[in-house]
Amino acid sequence: MDILVLETLTGGLFDSGLRVQMGDGMHCRPEMERFPIGSQWVIALNGPGAKPGSGLALSDCGEYFVRVENGEVVGSLDGGQGETKRMPLTELRLRLRYPRFVKAFQGRIGAGGRFRFAFGPGFEFLLEPTAAGWEIMVRERGREENLARLTPPLHFAPNPREIEGWHLADAPSYCPRPYGAEAGPDHPRRFIFSPEVGGRIDGPEARRSVTPEDFEAVRRFGRGTLTIERFALRPGSDNCPQIEWIEFLVQLEGGY
Repeated sequence: MDILVLETLTGGLFDSGLRVQMGDGMHCRPEMERFPIGSQWVIALNGPGAKPGSGLALSDCGEYFVRVENGEVVGSLDGGQGETKRMPLTELRLRLRYPRFVKAFQGRIGAGGRFRFAFGPGFEFLLEPTAAGWEIMVRERGREENLARLTPPLHFAPNPREIEGWHLADAPSYCPRPYGAEAGPDHPRRFIFSPEVGGRIDGPEARRSVTPEDFEAVRRFGRGTLTIERFALRPGSDNCPQIEWIEFLVQLEGGY
């Protein structure tokens, strides 16, 4: 079957035209007659059981192709076998670009240092040094946007993304504190992130301010915690303690 590739959702291709080996319903290959000329499909090539041989092949042992109709994909999708469901093609694109992920790791960082850790489909967790400690950041490959910057609260209380010496002090009352806070953020530090931050949500072309629904959309995509397990403080010039080093555990989960 000769196909014209309109869009590559995952992976890469050298040409927009492909020839795919089909079958007669045997050996996990579907009949070509099921794909009328001019119809549009999302297909996953060389799936299990397709027996690719010397070229590309399409598997019929599972759901490796769904039809595209009026901007939607039609098939069992995430339902049961034989069930027919519909999903916007835009949503399928997001699910394929940002599949589900769960990651946990430990780290140690000293004053003034920068910590980086790659995770998920093209993301990076960072501890970016600040004058008083670090800021928790999440970035996507090729972008400078901090995808975690909408972690609440945004006003009137210290933010969980900030890590400063007075947060860990036994008696922080003599330290300069934003909003006159009696204590730092809760432990562990909980933050949210999404690749839509800086784009559809609170981006340069956004036509409205951030809504509670936007915060919930960010939270649904990505959630993280940072637990400070050990640390050392040293006296600062203003008698407020500075962080010498911390050891921490980070747990991340998200995706569509």
